Amino acid sequence: MEIPNTRPPKEESTIMDVYIITGGTRGIGAALATQLLQEGAAVHCIARSESEALRQAAQSAKGEFTFHAYDLAQTEGIDSLMARIVEPLVSVTSITLINNAGTLAPMKPLGAASPQDLQRSLQVNLIAPALLTNSFIRLTQAWPVLKRVVGISSGAGRKPYPGWGAYCTAKAGLNMLTRCAGVEQANQPHPVHVISVAPGVVDTDMQREIRAASHTDFPEVGRFVALKEQGELRTPADTAAQLLRLLRDNAFESGEIADLRTKA
Repeated sequence: MEIPNTRPPKEESTIMDVYIITGGTRGIGAALATQLLQEGAAVHCIARSESEALRQAAQSAKGEFTFHAYDLAQTEGIDSLMARIVEPLVSVTSITLINNAGTLAPMKPLGAASPQDLQRSLQVNLIAPALLTNSFIRLTQAWPVLKRVVGISSGAGRKPYPGWGAYCTAKAGLNMLTRCAGVEQANQPHPVHVISVAPGVVDTDMQREIRAASHTDFPEVGRFVALKEQGELRTPADTAAQLLRLLRDNAFESGEIADLRTKA
């Protein structure tokens, strides 16, 4: 089910910068959406549940907000969803897909997780971003405008963590998807700029889930508890602001696997 934007368009300006954000109603996604709306962008959020706080924030912002209720584990409908968002767009000067949605579950060693939980994890964390990226490139390839796909990755895409088998596998796959797309787009007349970005350790609901895990399921839980106690978690707002600044500054190469902790 898709919930349309009920707010009438603002007549004083034409919005030309479009952002499609998965998982856009919580954590980093919500921070990105809020800041982009304040800057005057058109923001399409894809998530299972709506954020009333975000919708209220959009009422006083310069941009336009549209919420699309969708469970990304239902991968068979993703291509149609992207088409419904992209095909009606006109007068676009830039369009960006941010694959932000993710889940840590199941936080269990391989052999202890259920097949259903493993399948859902890979569908949300890897298959959905791959399908969204595929649809986005196909639908916008001929557009002579700035086009970007940003994958929100993790250090877990490079380093194995016990208990995070599905999550690490998906993020490693997202990184390789980025590299492949970067190579493929290099010689296109109107290339899509594709990057993968690890945001560092951010104070989100996912971090609360990590700290609540048992040592049996996630042996490194103590490290993440300490990061919170020592005040070393970044805020979603600061993380979003840095990412958007770097995007505006064209600080990423297409196909790059980046880490915000090493980007000035």
